[in-house]
Amino acid sequence: MRKEWFIAAFFISLIGPTAVYPLVKNHLDQTNYENRELASFPELSLRNFENIPAEFENYYNDHVPFKNFFVRAKTKMDLKLLGDTSISAVTVGKDNWLFYTVSEPGEDALADYQKTNLYTGEQEEAIGEAVASIQSDMQKRGIRFFVFEAPNKESVYGEYMPDSIKTYGDVSRLDVLIPDLSKRGLPVFYLKDALMEYADEYQLYYKYDTHWNQPGSFIGAQQIAKILTGESMSLQDVTIQENGKCSGDLARMLNMAAEYSNDTEYVVENYLPEITVTQTEADDKGYFAVYESDSPNDRTLLLVGDSFSQGLKYFLPSLFRKTVFATFDTYDSSLIEKYRPDDFIYMTVERNQDLFENMEEIVWREEVPTEEE
Repeated sequence: MRKEWFIAAFFISLIGPTAVYPLVKNHLDQTNYENRELASFPELSLRNFENIPAEFENYYNDHVPFKNFFVRAKTKMDLKLLGDTSISAVTVGKDNWLFYTVSEPGEDALADYQKTNLYTGEQEEAIGEAVASIQSDMQKRGIRFFVFEAPNKESVYGEYMPDSIKTYGDVSRLDVLIPDLSKRGLPVFYLKDALMEYADEYQLYYKYDTHWNQPGSFIGAQQIAKILTGESMSLQDVTIQENGKCSGDLARMLNMAAEYSNDTEYVVENYLPEITVTQTEADDKGYFAVYESDSPNDRTLLLVGDSFSQGLKYFLPSLFRKTVFATFDTYDSSLIEKYRPDDFIYMTVERNQDLFENMEEIVWREEVPTEEE
């Protein structure tokens, strides 16, 4: 009899959640916390017959009953019992600071933090040659070319990383590479030192998000302004206001946005109030945008970057007559011909190693890559 009960309990555990879910799903959290679109139900047709099994598996995995409940429960259990979590490459640090310690080819934030991925001499030379080649080709077009690197959050606030994650050196690959390239006269700049100068006095990155906040992006923008225009401002020249509480993308990856929601949102005010900025073009997601202003600087800036560059939209458009922002998902070289910039910035965050190392291919590509690519 006991065997039959175990069998029955097993089948109930398999079938029960799916059977009960339609009755209770409207009372459960069904928010998509992942930074992607969830899989759609497969097309049921003869044309799509061979793809249906794989597509249905992807759909079911994304929409499995009680998914958010069980993911949140596992996260809480990991934190309670182990004091750690590995969901979606998120590391929970001291004082509940969250860090994106992804460890993948071309994007290895963990190796950046542990300082285990220093470049070889050959790799440094290849990157230097690529920057020099782009700079030369841009100069022929009358364009100034610049490369800026923003540091990972853990490179600025490493004191909040858990003690269990060790570092194995004093310098990272960018700590070594960028000064070497600068000595060669190449226009490559690291924003880390400027951020570290203010990091103890101000919070410059979101606690529960991968990105810098407005004060952090302001500092980045002013370093860029100093190099491109010769003028800049400090945080003491503007007003920083608290603007409520917030969560972030790392908390959403853990399905714990409600639990991790007490970070402070800061906004920078009174920055060049005499300059009027107007957005004249934009795509639906804001990944591509064009701004025009009445700045006395009549130059045009084209900035190509990853998600960190989005924070610069609050500041850089006030410094140029026209500013064009394009993410790597929206950029191809036709934008150079269309907007004829005077200055071109290529910007990534430290962990995006692949984007940094392949900048020459990306700068001159003729088409925006598709998702499959």
